[in-house]
Amino acid sequence: MEQKKSEIKPMAYRMRPEVKEFVEGNAKRTYRSAQGMMDYLMDKIMQMEKKGEFVIQ
Repeated sequence: MEQKKSEIKPMAYRMRPEVKEFVEGNAKRTYRSAQGMMDYLMDKIMQMEKKGEFVIQ
């Protein structure tokens, strides 16, 4: 079976200092990397949005 080449490109994002502190602090506390924490947070937001618990305007 032929495997598709990943087309994921890095996304530049400069966090505000308080956001960076929040992400890094929670990443350390949960033994994740900052990237892993951002993925986790975005997964939760997407789940909440699908359930109608969170609306992005």
